[in-house]
Amino acid sequence: MFKTDSNVLDSMLQGVRQATEANFKLQQDLLRGWTRYWPGFTARPVAPMVDQESGLSNPISAAALRLAKAQHQLAMQRYDGALAALDSVLGITQEAEADSAAPATETPTKVAVPPSGAVQPQQETINTSQQGQSEMITKAPEPELQESAELPAGVYKNIREKVAVVTGAASGIGEAVARELAARGAKAVMLVDRSDSVQELAKSINQKAGREVAEAMLGDTTDEAFRKRVFNEAAEKYGIVSICVPAAGITRDALAVTINKETGRAQIYPTETFRQVTEVNLIAPIYWGIEMVARIAEDRRQRGLKRWDPDELIQGVVVFLGSVSSQGNKGQISYAVAKAGLEGAAATLTKEAIFHGVRCGIIHPGFTDTPMARALGQDFLDKNVLPYTQLRRLIKPEEIADAICFMISNSAVSGELWADAGWHGPA
Repeated sequence: MFKTDSNVLDSMLQGVRQATEANFKLQQDLLRGWTRYWPGFTARPVAPMVDQESGLSNPISAAALRLAKAQHQLAMQRYDGALAALDSVLGITQEAEADSAAPATETPTKVAVPPSGAVQPQQETINTSQQGQSEMITKAPEPELQESAELPAGVYKNIREKVAVVTGAASGIGEAVARELAARGAKAVMLVDRSDSVQELAKSINQKAGREVAEAMLGDTTDEAFRKRVFNEAAEKYGIVSICVPAAGITRDALAVTINKETGRAQIYPTETFRQVTEVNLIAPIYWGIEMVARIAEDRRQRGLKRWDPDELIQGVVVFLGSVSSQGNKGQISYAVAKAGLEGAAATLTKEAIFHGVRCGIIHPGFTDTPMARALGQDFLDKNVLPYTQLRRLIKPEEIADAICFMISNSAVSGELWADAGWHGPA
């Protein structure tokens, strides 16, 4: 019933070996092809041309398509060779099949899996020269990690293997977001803050993750040169940034108008203080978000892509940090204005940035257990905050971070998300 022909077996195994060697050579050709066709490796632009076989005007896409076709053919040869060798070893004859009393069963469909050594498409990142002109830097991303069996796939969507920038990362909500992004498989998280403690945070995150995922960047978020440097370094080391959570913020609380009891004269909230708060809480976050959108837009342009198509993956996500104070809060004229302004920025930028495949949203946290909230004093919190929340406690930073990751992961979520614990302040 079973018979083995050693000559046939040797022939089949030899064919499998030859197909495998050819496939390995193809991988080498693929790498050389990317090196030759991708303009970043030569620092010279490649003139547009039309590939006669594929009809693609982008030379990179055309070359990749030709190599992919050849790789598919070799993979099929290797698959057919393996089946022939298996049949030769088992020696299953038509007579044996006819004698079998077991009913025929449908053969499970076999899914072709790309070889582990396959080279991934290059990504472009943007670098700014000393003269201020933008130039592209190319970097091949690492192969994507396999999904963990411990967490659902949805947890990783738009986060896993992505490069993120989080400002205000040294404490509070920014720290919680940075930790959560690293835990959910982000490729790299740039921790931006002016406090030295962000360096210790990076060490803590990397130690817990068991990999180098967090990098501390010390500087002022209102400094344009510093902002560009953060994005440039991220692009050079890890790839283009596709997640931006500008969480840095300050408060300088005081009533808009007070009366001096001794002189009877009105004192107005200082203009310089107002400018400082809006610079940190409004203008800086907007421009960190715009910076990411600009990098993605230029990257797509360099790859011959124009308007984003729904068939593509989401290219990036910006989540602004609003506040319940955006609805008005006594003693926070500058802070409330800044947070309300972010609503308009998010609503406008989301309409513009989706052209490039970037989503924008804003989350409005209630009073959260952060150094900023604790600075108000426990007496103030007990009297003016906790009685007006449904939870009757401060929100945990991890709860806000989880909500932000939900906004990043779920592409159907848009606009504003209120995570205020049911807070409604007194009139």
